[in-house]
Amino acid sequence: MTGEDAVATHGREDRDAAVTAVRTGTACPRRQPVSPTAASRLPGVLKVSVIIPTYASPADRLEGLVASLDRQTMPTEDFEVLFVDDGSPDDTWQRLEAIRSSRPNVRTERIENSGWPSRPRNIGIERSRGEYVLFMDHDDQLYPEALEAGYAFASANGADAVNAREVRTQKPSWALNVFDRDMAQAIERRERHPLSPMNPHKLYRRAFLLEHEIRFPEGGRVLWEDQFFNLQVARHARVISLLSSVPFYHWVVTPESGSTGFLRKDPAYWRFLREICQATNDQLAGDELAHQREQLMLHQYSTRVIGTFTSKFNRRRPAERDFIFTESRKLQAEFDMRRLDEGLSSSRKVRAHLLATGEQALLEKVCSEDTAPALRASAQSLRWEAGALTIRARVDWHGKGGTKHTMVRDGDRLLKLLPDEINEAVPVEARDVTDEVATTELKLLVHSRRSQVAWALDSTHAIALDDGPDGTVTMSGTVEAALEPATAAMGRPLETGTVWDVGVQSDLGRTTAYRPLDADVTASLSFARGVLDLAFSNAKGGASVILDDRYEAVRRLTPVDVAVDGAGKLVVWLEGEHDGQGTVTTRVGVRTDAAGGRHTDVPATLVVGDGRAKLVMQLGKGEAWLRIGDRVPGNPRDRRVTVHRRKAEIAPRAEDTSPAPAPPAPALSRDAPGRWSRALRRLDPRR
Repeated sequence: MTGEDAVATHGREDRDAAVTAVRTGTACPRRQPVSPTAASRLPGVLKVSVIIPTYASPADRLEGLVASLDRQTMPTEDFEVLFVDDGSPDDTWQRLEAIRSSRPNVRTERIENSGWPSRPRNIGIERSRGEYVLFMDHDDQLYPEALEAGYAFASANGADAVNAREVRTQKPSWALNVFDRDMAQAIERRERHPLSPMNPHKLYRRAFLLEHEIRFPEGGRVLWEDQFFNLQVARHARVISLLSSVPFYHWVVTPESGSTGFLRKDPAYWRFLREICQATNDQLAGDELAHQREQLMLHQYSTRVIGTFTSKFNRRRPAERDFIFTESRKLQAEFDMRRLDEGLSSSRKVRAHLLATGEQALLEKVCSEDTAPALRASAQSLRWEAGALTIRARVDWHGKGGTKHTMVRDGDRLLKLLPDEINEAVPVEARDVTDEVATTELKLLVHSRRSQVAWALDSTHAIALDDGPDGTVTMSGTVEAALEPATAAMGRPLETGTVWDVGVQSDLGRTTAYRPLDADVTASLSFARGVLDLAFSNAKGGASVILDDRYEAVRRLTPVDVAVDGAGKLVVWLEGEHDGQGTVTTRVGVRTDAAGGRHTDVPATLVVGDGRAKLVMQLGKGEAWLRIGDRVPGNPRDRRVTVHRRKAEIAPRAEDTSPAPAPPAPALSRDAPGRWSRALRRLDPRR
């Protein structure tokens, strides 16, 4: 028996034991009698193989990917990286060889161009040596604990696949509802498919893939090749685990990235969508897999068929609209998708009915009239209490033209407000939003600017309905949460050294929306756990938090008074109400040249206590300009202070005219135009 055969045999035995434990409700044991560590020590077997297809890979993106692999907490002797280049016409192969030459756990393969990532991935499956394989795209990244935590979780649960927390750049709420908890066994999950989102950025047990001959479809361009692959996984997997508590994969999105292959005006889009729907029925046939089959068919129906008909649809050329309408209607009928209408939101139920009845003109009218309501959220208070930031916010939904999202009462029911001609053509049940409003959820999130990871806070919310005299109804909500820095990341501490922006997520009518939390608040400090945390309004008028940073407080708090203490030191009192008690060292930028010379960092002590905060520093007599509070929107760049022998004076805010080497930019209010905010962020990304 080869080492690989031994791993496969023991893997099946241990997996079956784990399956039994999961399905009977007992805790999943670690694999016995052969542990994952023991398995990885068998000749030629590693813990994880990272398989990366490349083709004309951008140098900077590839460097970012490799850097993320270099930062892995899993020892390099436990994993390998296998690049399979698909016949790149540029210098990608030479760059891959340079990467391989300096890293003993990197291997490279070069093949003739196949035109799609499928064949490189399949070659990677066959030639890899890991107990588990992970597929990465050539321009994405892994978080530092990804391989170590993912493999440990997979091994502990005997998983055939691990769906681990994935993050998408600049979309804080993307897949957040998927990765809401850890699950040893997610196959029986009712609310969504265990492999959702259906991309291949997951851990798969290699022996499982080989045993069931699971491969990506080859033959050139194949849209949704990852979904064809995952349908096979879903058919055969006995255990699919969900790992949410550790950031795993970063889908890096930039203005230059993105696929141009998924165009609805292209006949290939509809051909492959038809094939993926058929494959869903074929791969997940039978009663045992019926729930998974319906989950995935509903996704295709809601997202790719009915989801086509948005406000953008009417901006297409008439011939394109006719083609897309016809193809959508064919698919709806061919796969009996109307049986899934109950799983649609009210907006999509209306569209589904008009599609089925062939009312293209009315459907186009719905696309214009029935747009998704916009979410608005504003902070009512941000207050530190015993080291936790209590956040209270009001939420409103606004419809077309900025007016409040409006419904209408019909007895005990709430209905969508649509033009009469649409109301007459659509059953009232399709316009009923009563249950959607009753089950609306709000939650507060924090989103890291550095890692792009978002975490949902444990939130409470309430929805209020306001009946107008004309029978119309509008809705609003409130949401509250306590941000505990030590446990906010699913029981783990939030990372420090980054700005955390606060936002609100709304789940209304099976539609998820996200909005940064607007906040016009005075910055405040909390001194707890021996560290200094800061909450403030950022340059875009949103709520942000910086944790364990003694220097930003100097730049974010406005000085309101100065004095000279008995020891001859300058004391600067800072605006706001503050939490906790303690003292930390920091620094203040000081210049004494009235012509706008350079700043010198002067040591200072930041003292918090009795709800107040102050800076204490040694400063000679005479005029000086202090860089305190300069990152508060609307504040001057420097604050002029005059120090006398026994007293000090601070220039009033309105009269402060600090000299500057260049004409000052217009003062920024909290409602400043976005172009000024973007300019500031280029100068200082922490804003």
